[in-house]
Amino acid sequence: MTVYAMTSLAGAPGVTTAATALAVHWPRPVVLIEADTSAASTVMAGFFRLNLRPTAGGIERLSFAIARNALEAEDILDPELSLSIAVHELPELRDYPIPAIPDGHRMWVIPGFASLSMVGGVQGLWRTLPLLLGALGAGGIDVIVDLGRLGIDDPRLALIDSADRVIINAEASVVDLNRSYRRLDLPDLNQRVAAGTTSERFWALLKASAHEKFRTREFSDHVLPVLATLPHDPLGAAVFSHGRPDPKPARNAYRGAVRRVVQDLQVLDARNQDRSVTA
Repeated sequence: MTVYAMTSLAGAPGVTTAATALAVHWPRPVVLIEADTSAASTVMAGFFRLNLRPTAGGIERLSFAIARNALEAEDILDPELSLSIAVHELPELRDYPIPAIPDGHRMWVIPGFASLSMVGGVQGLWRTLPLLLGALGAGGIDVIVDLGRLGIDDPRLALIDSADRVIINAEASVVDLNRSYRRLDLPDLNQRVAAGTTSERFWALLKASAHEKFRTREFSDHVLPVLATLPHDPLGAAVFSHGRPDPKPARNAYRGAVRRVVQDLQVLDARNQDRSVTA
């Protein structure tokens, strides 16, 4: 199974929204981890619509548990430890329902920081977490890690290094093309991306701009190969970012594009597995 790291290098291209939407439509059991250190959790107020308390699970609780105990990968999903939220086991919420996930889909969420004052005290988490996530993958559960914006010499680079695939989100614009190009030229990412591009580890996921038309080839030629471009569909995306009701999901352009991205990722994974078998 596969561990995906999703991040951005500049701007606000909707990393959490895309990561949440991918997890909702993932074809296999999946754990979504909100590991953004630049902003408090948005899934608790957005996707979960304030239906849950911070004690229901989260990155802070996971960090405390790792620091105090020798956790096994399966402990992350143990309901008694309350480290993750099993979305597929939540009761129906009538007043402020969260977006539905497909029938039979198993999805767990580890929300991000409730308080940013805790960020500086969990540096050891980023070194330990890759081992646990790799073990989850070996157990048949995929993992999507939402890193939010990646800082220079970011301590979470260990998660980038351990991920099977890294998806860098950006707006389809000349501004973000320039920002991404300059950021990838810095030493902390330059060699990583150069080594990972040949193995198809690094990809760009663009979000269409409301302000300009942009040729995807420009980004592919100068920055990274582009996996897809998600449409500029604020209402469709708000289903995953704000828990907006979606009475006609078949007409949700953002949701439809996400489904196609999921299919493309499965094709990439299958191709990589075939290469590893024949190598």
